[in-house]
Amino acid sequence: MLHEVEGVEQERARVSERPDSAAGIPVLTCVEVAPSGDPQVCSDRLRDVLAAVFGLAVRADFDEDEIPVDTLPGWFVDVCDASATTDALAVEGREKYRERTGAGPWKVQDWLSRFDPELEARGWAFWDLTRSPDDSGRLRIWLDTWGEPFFSWEDVRWLAHVCGADSVADPVVARSEQWAGERSV
Repeated sequence: MLHEVEGVEQERARVSERPDSAAGIPVLTCVEVAPSGDPQVCSDRLRDVLAAVFGLAVRADFDEDEIPVDTLPGWFVDVCDASATTDALAVEGREKYRERTGAGPWKVQDWLSRFDPELEARGWAFWDLTRSPDDSGRLRIWLDTWGEPFFSWEDVRWLAHVCGADSVADPVVARSEQWAGERSV
């Protein structure tokens, strides 16, 4: 799906501020995440990486050989290197991703390329991050997938795991009212 720069700027704004409403959006997609530790740490890391990558998506030249990574959290850049062991939480997440998918880590440039506004590789737009209402400590990543139940989302699974997710459930389409009733974190 094509992500216009204006849409990416809106995603970036939603990373730091809860959307006012989901007016005109009947359904969103929910990816439930069970953090391995403190849910707030996982939430903060998710938001830090997303804020940085949406900033890059707006201003980076994706036609260059390498997209600059200096605005991304260092631990994220490091964990994308299969041999890096600098951040225990991220390394643990990298291993959980490998166990779940059988795949190795995403190379940082490959992961960043998914955010090229002209590539049409990303089938989702970030909407919000909430805490599950059942007080289980689980988090919910809300995405706008334009109502599509099947979309490319391994980039989201990778991000969730390396940010501290013990497990990441498959996406579920839900009414936007469900999101509206939850508290953002």
